[in-house]
Amino acid sequence: MARLLENHPKIERVYYPGLISSPWHHIAKSQMTGCGGVISFEVASDLHGVMRFIDALEIPFIATSLGGCESLVQQPAVMSFWYVAL
Repeated sequence: MARLLENHPKIERVYYPGLISSPWHHIAKSQMTGCGGVISFEVASDLHGVMRFIDALEIPFIATSLGGCESLVQQPAVMSFWYVAL
């Protein structure tokens, strides 16, 4: 998934230590046997474009945490700082 996102033209940046392009890849490779399932990325769009992207997703839940291992998506600018974004 990280490689797919990294190669997508509408994704600006992917944060995942398992990617060879990651500045932390060499540290992750020496310290870990795997890189985990958390991937962070930036959509190349403004706030409203990112909101449309997240609203169009069908699989992940929009939530900060469900206390389990479900697929989640978060948009901190809206979820944590909504009053500032307006």
